[in-house]
Amino acid sequence: MTRSTSSARRLGSFAAAALALGLAASPARALNAVCEVLPTSDGFAALRSAPSTSAPMIARMPTGHGVKMRSVQQGRLVTSGAWVQVTHWPDGQFYEPGDPQFRLGRTGWVVHRLVGECG
Repeated sequence: MTRSTSSARRLGSFAAAALALGLAASPARALNAVCEVLPTSDGFAALRSAPSTSAPMIARMPTGHGVKMRSVQQGRLVTSGAWVQVTHWPDGQFYEPGDPQFRLGRTGWVVHRLVGECG
């Protein structure tokens, strides 16, 4: 066995172990998933124009609606303190850029704890 073959096998073994442990999922991959608006006492989370409770509300996102977390280089979330930037569509579905419904999405800010796990 050559040195490069041995190194490749070790690398392959490490990659398999990382996948098994869930370590190989990149942040960018996770951020491309739809996340769910969590239940609140009033049944919705406010989508705001800026990361502040005093910023105008641009949409009411009902519990269970999907949102797409916004990310920048290397999959980092766009955040400001306890706030995260998301895109929400009025029907709660997620649309890809080529879909005609994509243009209906509203991008704004929501308190991060009001958005559940992405999947």
